[in-house]
Amino acid sequence: MKMKIKQTKTPMSQVKSLILSLFNTKTSGKKKLMVAGIILYIISPIDFVPDFIPVVGYADDVILPILFLVANKLLSDDTDGSSGQLRKEAEKA
Repeated sequence: MKMKIKQTKTPMSQVKSLILSLFNTKTSGKKKLMVAGIILYIISPIDFVPDFIPVVGYADDVILPILFLVANKLLSDDTDGSSGQLRKEAEKA
């Protein structure tokens, strides 16, 4: 009896799949640029607003998951769905 091991989606594997889906030729340049900027901000060790500023410093850290969801939504809005398929293939690798 074969058992499938459920693979957990780590944040880095999801970022990797987003990066690989940027190479899809059917995605518009504007979407690719926006998603590339979001990915760079997610993996960047430098904050735009430093954390020592009382409330706003931590607010930009809270925005990171929201930006990640926006990047997923931008790439899933393609009409043919090929970027979603490419992202699923990247998650398997």
